[in-house]
Amino acid sequence: MAARLECRHWGYRHASREQYAVSDLNLVIPPGQRVLLLGASGIGKSTILSGMAGLLGDDAEGYTDHAAGGNPAPGDFSPPGSPARDSALRDFALRDSDLAASRTGGPPVPEGMADDSRADGVEVEDSDGGVTRGAILVDGVPAARARGRVGLVLQDPDAQVIFQRVGDNVAFGMENMGVSADRIWPRVHECMKAVGLSDLELHRSALHLSGGQLQRLALAGALAMSPGVLLLDEPTANLDPDGVGQIVSAVRQVVGDRRSTMVLVEHRAEPWMDMIDRVLVLGRGQAGGQNGRTVVVADGTPEEVFTDTSLDLAALGVWVPARYRRPGDEVGPIHTEDEPGYPAWEGSGPALLSAGNLAVGRGGRAIAHGIDLGFRTGQITALVGANGAGKSTLAMTLAGLLPEVEGQVTASPELMAGPGGAEGGVRPPTDPDPTRWSSRQLASRISYVFQNPEHQFARGSVLEEVMLAPLRTGMGREAAEAKARDLLARFRLDGYADANPYTLSGGEKRRLTVAAALAAAPQVLILDEPTFGQDRLTWMSMAGLIHSLRADGVCVILVTHDRDLVRALDARVVELVPGGTGRRGGDPGGPVQAGHRIGALRRPEPGEDVGSIQGWQGHLARSVPVEPMGERAEPERPASPSRLVAAINPSFRLIGAFLIAIPLMFSLDWVSACTALVLEVILLLAAGFRPTRILKSTWPILVGAPTSALAIILYGKSGGATLWRWGLINISERSVSLALATALRVLAVGVPAVITMLGVDSTDLADSFTQILHLPERFVYGGLAGMRLFSVLKDDWGALTASRRSRGLGDESRAKAFFPQAFALLVLSIRRSTTLATAMEARGFGGTVRRTHARTSTLAVRDWVYLALCLAVPVASLLVAWWTGAFAFLGN
Repeated sequence: MAARLECRHWGYRHASREQYAVSDLNLVIPPGQRVLLLGASGIGKSTILSGMAGLLGDDAEGYTDHAAGGNPAPGDFSPPGSPARDSALRDFALRDSDLAASRTGGPPVPEGMADDSRADGVEVEDSDGGVTRGAILVDGVPAARARGRVGLVLQDPDAQVIFQRVGDNVAFGMENMGVSADRIWPRVHECMKAVGLSDLELHRSALHLSGGQLQRLALAGALAMSPGVLLLDEPTANLDPDGVGQIVSAVRQVVGDRRSTMVLVEHRAEPWMDMIDRVLVLGRGQAGGQNGRTVVVADGTPEEVFTDTSLDLAALGVWVPARYRRPGDEVGPIHTEDEPGYPAWEGSGPALLSAGNLAVGRGGRAIAHGIDLGFRTGQITALVGANGAGKSTLAMTLAGLLPEVEGQVTASPELMAGPGGAEGGVRPPTDPDPTRWSSRQLASRISYVFQNPEHQFARGSVLEEVMLAPLRTGMGREAAEAKARDLLARFRLDGYADANPYTLSGGEKRRLTVAAALAAAPQVLILDEPTFGQDRLTWMSMAGLIHSLRADGVCVILVTHDRDLVRALDARVVELVPGGTGRRGGDPGGPVQAGHRIGALRRPEPGEDVGSIQGWQGHLARSVPVEPMGERAEPERPASPSRLVAAINPSFRLIGAFLIAIPLMFSLDWVSACTALVLEVILLLAAGFRPTRILKSTWPILVGAPTSALAIILYGKSGGATLWRWGLINISERSVSLALATALRVLAVGVPAVITMLGVDSTDLADSFTQILHLPERFVYGGLAGMRLFSVLKDDWGALTASRRSRGLGDESRAKAFFPQAFALLVLSIRRSTTLATAMEARGFGGTVRRTHARTSTLAVRDWVYLALCLAVPVASLLVAWWTGAFAFLGN
């Protein structure tokens, strides 16, 4: 059932910030209405959605259990999440609001306001250090108490993946809402079908999905909760045009079927307009600046708002959808008075940077071959293509941040000489391959702006971030600060000079990274999605600034999905085509086969219509075939190579490993260890494990056992006859005996531990921990979600390494560079964890409802038999050692 949203004098100030992101917002959204929320970058749109989702402030915010004379609110003793409690909370909210209105003579305020007067300006600090005023209600209930009624989809697809298996991510919200297990999986299939993912196996790893698929998966997870309100925070900002169409189509179908209330934040709203009922444009009140009230400056149907000639939507940072644009709203090619006398797509003179027979990829595995490209002075080139096609990989290779798989990237003598020769005492490079340049040589010649701004941050304030590159390339501190402040003003960031870069909004972070790259005055500037998250004002400023660089002879390379940007900059287009289905410029109908070498193409004549490729208006210079990402079937991974072991409860498999290991620690002799190892091998073979599987799976143990034995032989306890002596090394009969016992003991403990846990899914283990061992769910599932972050830490470390090299910080010794980079990784990990926690809370995790489980973890007789066998092995082994007289308590 669609829900009603209401903001009453609501405001929120984030921790460590002096100014409110949103202040004194009043807003009512009736049930079933579909609202487009617009406004300038940094106006607080994402903060508003987070507040509506109940993710800001503590659970008690806006709600007082003992208001109005200390009497408990009706429904206090109803089960959490029950209809009785929800109804009572709504009744209580209305009663207390009416009471407050009668006292003040003003409009109704949220429950509890009669006592704390928060709507009149009282600030309430939450456990995270944020400060709240007013309240947001969902059907009259405080938003923090209405989790599950509101579904939230964020702009970053990867940040919303909680578990490894696709199906578990969709089921998670329903588990948190207490939905019975027999209803969860049919609902999972229904929602997967609704978003166009019905062809994916539920056991498939989310790591193997494209960006568009991940975003649809996040949407399915939100829809599975049957939310009364669906909140969408720029859900297509990171997607290619095909991905945008997939998400819009899925939302249209689902919202249409369920008639849910929808609030959408999206700068480029044209694809969504067919389903929008109401447009809200936010601005600042007369107080002005960041401290002004957040006001609704326009409110009406799309037709009313976008055709209102009294509104200066451009000044408010609003992109007008194509169907409503007037002549002044169109974005055409940019022209400036000081631009060179040659087109941006062509450039001037010989190439500054060239790729010859280049193959690019990561880890030595090429995804594209035979690339021949040149990048000239004053030229603007756009690398376009689908999500995951390899645009960033190609760009980072050109920037000298990734090694070539084959071929070479070559810098011209002019680029090698640098803007001022041996600037700041840094000698020009002698090798034309940028991958072999020092970090400081690279920083003043080729600057790279990363797709994730947080990979690039290296200083504690916005001003210091922009000053970094000039200082590293030899500029004096005063000059560097003057240059930095000028750039901050041009990018509308001068008010944040002393702020920590991590506290900026997404669009502000993007502008900061571009400003920091420009501060180095590079001759080649490579920008990865530079206009992501920008409103119309900041977009125009960014596009104009990029275009103005041509007058300084800067070669610009863009990685982008932004068609308007390509058209405005009159850029040359290089398309990366999965599977080699693209077309060559000058030969629009000719397919390019995968693996075919791309040669030089004829440049269009002045004024010649070069057409478009899949909607890209521009000068197509190359169509580069890349290895197709493709859809691939993924067989379900068995819980163990042995069917017998796979049937054992995951917790009992873990406990069994401890039962084998712990008793064997009481004696250090070769008889008990050898006996245990023989018994274990017999049992493993009987369970269906092949010898080759045992050897392949336990090779680290097989390597570690002789290594530990060698240390005991050389430096262990001496006793009996001395076999060999040299310095501190004393090999005796006793040390040899202990070494043999140690090696066998390592094998006896390690082999069964590895083999029995082989194939256990972490989610199944977590289910078993909570259902069988009754461990705290918040701890178990929080830790499980955190484990998924380890899969991206390696990529983050590589990105941080590349970023430091690009910014002139990569020349230190490994030891010196390790600690600041490790700290940056720690900060990034914490922020990823925070985002992941937000995604989990948005799915109702941590609420008052008793969780259910999509997969029921049970125990059977075989589990207890398994534990008995695990305990019998060490007991029998120790008895044999005792009987033979070999038992040695703790090795004595």
